[in-house]
Amino acid sequence: MNKILTFLASFGADKYLHFIAGLIISAFFAIVLDMPICIVPTIVAAFAKELFDGFRYGLWDWFDFTATVLGGAVIQVFVYL
Repeated sequence: MNKILTFLASFGADKYLHFIAGLIISAFFAIVLDMPICIVPTIVAAFAKELFDGFRYGLWDWFDFTATVLGGAVIQVFVYL
């Protein structure tokens, strides 16, 4: 169990926040706006956020982008179920 917790802690809080943001964005578009393909706005938002980070801080983080999109993918799977 300690190895699993150490592995999960190695991602850092920022990746979990990106994952949760992806969940929220996709859930909003799926539930409130009734979009059947709700991952597209999540991908756009993740891209825009990383583009902003690239211009402002000079760094693009593919892991942040991936974490956000994975959060959206979870909701997208539930939409298809």
